[in-house]
Amino acid sequence: MQTSPITAQKDTESVQNTGPLYHCVCGHEYPVDPREGGQCPSCLRRISGAAIQNAINATVSITDLDRTDEFHHFEVDPEDDLANKVFGHFRLDRRLGGGGMGAVYRALDMSLQRYVAVKVMQNRNVCSDSRLDATLREAVAQARLNHPNVVTIYYVGRQDEEPFLAMELLPGPTLSERLKSEGAIPYEEAILYAIQVASALKHAALFDIIHADIKPANLIMAGDGRIKLSDFGLSRIQSGTETDTPIAGTPAYVAPELFRGEGFSPQSDMYALGVTLFELVFGRMPFELKGETVRQRLETHLTAAVDFPTSWPASVPHEFRALIERLLAKSPKDRYPDYDALLTDLREITPVSTTPAGYAPRAMAFVVDQIGLLIAIAPFAVAIFSINSYASANSLNWQLFIPIIAFASLIVPALYLMAIYRGWRSLGRYLFQLRIVEEHGLPPRSEQLVPREVLRNAFAWCFPLGLYVSLRSETLAQGIEFFLTLFLVINTMTLFVLKGRRALHDILCHSQVVLAVNRE
Repeated sequence: MQTSPITAQKDTESVQNTGPLYHCVCGHEYPVDPREGGQCPSCLRRISGAAIQNAINATVSITDLDRTDEFHHFEVDPEDDLANKVFGHFRLDRRLGGGGMGAVYRALDMSLQRYVAVKVMQNRNVCSDSRLDATLREAVAQARLNHPNVVTIYYVGRQDEEPFLAMELLPGPTLSERLKSEGAIPYEEAILYAIQVASALKHAALFDIIHADIKPANLIMAGDGRIKLSDFGLSRIQSGTETDTPIAGTPAYVAPELFRGEGFSPQSDMYALGVTLFELVFGRMPFELKGETVRQRLETHLTAAVDFPTSWPASVPHEFRALIERLLAKSPKDRYPDYDALLTDLREITPVSTTPAGYAPRAMAFVVDQIGLLIAIAPFAVAIFSINSYASANSLNWQLFIPIIAFASLIVPALYLMAIYRGWRSLGRYLFQLRIVEEHGLPPRSEQLVPREVLRNAFAWCFPLGLYVSLRSETLAQGIEFFLTLFLVINTMTLFVLKGRRALHDILCHSQVVLAVNRE
């Protein structure tokens, strides 16, 4: 198949434009606009701006970091001349996409009469037999992976000295295509994708495989909110001893330690996943690659700080920032030690169901909790009344014991709040399968839960106080009773009136009651 590289514009007097040069299949070189494309003045073949942009953003093998043209040297295929050709027992149908490492076609598996995806792995920049053999070995390694979030490889072979892979055909699109068409992906969706990718990478690590090219373009939608990781063409064996392998990958996602010559590791994949996750959530890269040469662009990863939004989006929890900062740490030692630790943090900031709980289960849970607290406090109330009555009848000065018992009754709310602080659900919420979440659907912090429970159970907390005060001042007791009743009425009214079925204590504490779901 004939291909056409794009090379950097030479600073010569014969060339008047400043755009990159396009090397046409006819052999003629001419300047093109990266956005508009161009037309060969010799053979009149056209090259689209989209094809050029896809080439510029493609995965590359970086062999000379100081050449300005190295970053712009990619394979571009304006003419699809492989359609209807047969590779093994696969007849190519039409091209689905492609990049620096090859092109992907829909193909008919003539042996099983089903459609598959066939990737013809062509890269004129790296064409040695050793590299082709390595590519096939890596494809075989991917074929060993049996994971719901990894594209399944059906067949690996060669056709006319060009390696090709046959794999499952997915509906798509890629997350890169979604970003281009839709912009930023909703946070809760992006986090679920990150969990799936991390799970796939964890599985690959069990087979000693590092993907080495994590980016949205290699994450394909597989339906029902599921994605699959594809393109292991640059994968590495973690325990490999090769030290002269050139840096490979997409410059915007290359981890800093690779540029420093420290080699690939699971943490380098984590870095690329961090860049990808940032891009999915905010619709842009965490930093801008600057410079004319590949070296200058890669050095951005060594020095640039993550460019978080100055005005934090209300739809994204602040905990997301800490996760990104750790994934994009300049040193791999400062990232996660393994995928289990990463998955734990990802699940911690994954929104649970945000379906508001119904009125009936909330009311029943509230009644159960109030009755339970009042029953626990009842012995203290009985003791106060008994002491007051007995002391009055026998003219005994036992009044000192009443405030002591009232104060001791605070043991009940103290124990209750301690349980809530440790993450326990109240008896009512447990019985009626309710869960408290914060405004983003995440488990609330303890400093949110405790004041929320104080407000929610204000009546039960103030019962001993009101009882004690009533023995001293009927007017003050009536005032306390009035304010408790008013708060209870307002708290209940907001539940029915405001959107989202949020009571006043939920509004004040930025929380919500939802149906309990399994976070795993």
